[in-house]
Amino acid sequence: MPAVRGRGWRSDDDALPAQPPLSSGNYLAEMAIFGAPALVALALVFGLVWLRSRSSSKEMRDIPGTMGWPVIGETVSFISDFSSPAGILSFMRDRQKRFGKVFKTYVLGRITVFMTGREAAKILLSGKDGVVSLNLFYTGKQVLGPTSLLTTNGEEHKKLRRLIGEPLSIDALKKYFDFINELAVQTLDTWHGRRVLVLEEASSFTLKVIANMLISLEPEGEEQQKFRANFKVISSSFASLPLKLPGTAFHRGLKARNRMYEMLDSVIARRREGGEVRNDFLQTLLGKHAKDGSADDTADKLTDSQLKDNILTLLVAGHDTTTAGLTWLIKFLGENPEVLEKLREEHLEIKEKLNGTAHLRWSDVSNMPYTNKVMNETLRRATILPWFSRKAAQDFSIDGYEIKKGTSVNLDVVSIHHDPAVFADPERFDPDRFEQTFKPYSFLGFGSGPRMCPGMSLARLEICVFIHHLVCRYSWKPLEDDSSVQPTLVRMPKNKYPIIATTL
Repeated sequence: MPAVRGRGWRSDDDALPAQPPLSSGNYLAEMAIFGAPALVALALVFGLVWLRSRSSSKEMRDIPGTMGWPVIGETVSFISDFSSPAGILSFMRDRQKRFGKVFKTYVLGRITVFMTGREAAKILLSGKDGVVSLNLFYTGKQVLGPTSLLTTNGEEHKKLRRLIGEPLSIDALKKYFDFINELAVQTLDTWHGRRVLVLEEASSFTLKVIANMLISLEPEGEEQQKFRANFKVISSSFASLPLKLPGTAFHRGLKARNRMYEMLDSVIARRREGGEVRNDFLQTLLGKHAKDGSADDTADKLTDSQLKDNILTLLVAGHDTTTAGLTWLIKFLGENPEVLEKLREEHLEIKEKLNGTAHLRWSDVSNMPYTNKVMNETLRRATILPWFSRKAAQDFSIDGYEIKKGTSVNLDVVSIHHDPAVFADPERFDPDRFEQTFKPYSFLGFGSGPRMCPGMSLARLEICVFIHHLVCRYSWKPLEDDSSVQPTLVRMPKNKYPIIATTL
């Protein structure tokens, strides 16, 4: 396997990196450290935000909804529902019954308008006429950097997406196939007879894949450990308090980001000087690189800042959603034995054609129709990203309501995925429902429009390969009966889905 040696160290444009809980736990921990100054600063911040939100609320007086309690709004009930097995679906349905498909509320420090349905999805995701832009938290923007795919808009976003998308195309992924295949086999070699936390195993697998693809990082050893440690610190800073004081999650995240960028500076310098050539994503991007961005023709070139910001972006955006998707899929298979048996039949048939080898062929991945149905149903049923956050870039109207420029607007994806008019018996896990073709914007497993997941092909490849080896080797049973969900922006099982695996 290619390696990065002797060096120190969450893409779906809607995908968010690993987040600290959507509760006050992280904030209280930081306040306990910094005491009264932090409390005063926090009170001032929330007070100012609340006052500004009241002013904004007057501009949206015609939009139905409620602002909830002073300062905190409806955040408590939102977080409570978010952590339940049903997620925010219960929060959304309650307010949709009271106010309709478009309503306003105040949650997580923001006054926002939630909307659902195919019409809303088309407006917010199609990118037509530049109606909306992505709406990240301040801390996320700061950590990812100003030239990230997730923080740019308009023509700059189109350019970055085109350049970054080329190495993530189906044809480009072929060179990583053997690595992904071998890593899946090695990961599963350790599962027999022991307690396995599926979420942690999936996280390790997906992070090793994306790190190897991006910079040829070896999956084991000291460099991988340093890389993973920095990645965890960066990820935990995305929804933290925007305090750059030493010891805060935000400050630690920025420091870890800087350490990662120092490593990338060193790697980029060696690659550019010709001292090291790798067959990876970074090497491909270096071919589109202009050191200072001053060249006359920069249409197909990236600066150092763009390189680093977008390698980090692909790391954080390409990890959590795939990790969650793989975990939920394994959980749903364990809960639906008839689906598991049908899926296993598909993969055992493929295995029989491999003449005793343990490795899939590239062509085999294209011959998994039922697997793809299971994957789609997992993304629908779990709705890993329950909402997509946008900001109105201009005034627009929907369902007779006027949305003013600058308004935070969230597309309620979970309600779209659980619409009984589209998905009969929506709580049932039924992959066969995807034998039919749904109307545009009815299924948003990988988003849609100009910000549709650029790593969709990679995510599907990782999951298909891992699931093939899993169902051909093991049966498993859960060790806990717990359907609660982590209070994080990317939905994951709270107990990390512990299982015991037995060889078939």
